[in-house]
Amino acid sequence: MRKAWLVLIRGYEFGQIVYAPTAGKARYQRLLNIDSDRATFADLSAQRAKHKDIVLPVADQAVAALDSEQKSALTHTLENGRFYTSTDDTTMCSLALARLVRNGEAYFVLTDSGRTAAMSLMPLYPEYPEYRA
Repeated sequence: MRKAWLVLIRGYEFGQIVYAPTAGKARYQRLLNIDSDRATFADLSAQRAKHKDIVLPVADQAVAALDSEQKSALTHTLENGRFYTSTDDTTMCSLALARLVRNGEAYFVLTDSGRTAAMSLMPLYPEYPEYRA
């Protein structure tokens, strides 16, 4: 589960949702993205926003059996919505045989199974690679 935090800046009415493993890391991540030099770490507060948590699926045996090129193609397709390549691309055709993608006229798109598989490959917190599911 990717934890969501509502990070507020003192003096401002609205906050921003930040995904991080801890409140301190959420505050720091927000501090790095503030456009103003006047805000400090002490001006930030973080509250859990459980309703915004993201639950990532666990990689199953079929996903674990994919090679690195297939995994890369799945995550690329997830991030971009489609994968443009030739219709006889061996990597994408193997994923189509596994029913993880389907072939469009000029591109491949994820199936429901493929979306689940690709989501299971996503890092829990991209900004903090040391935290694993």
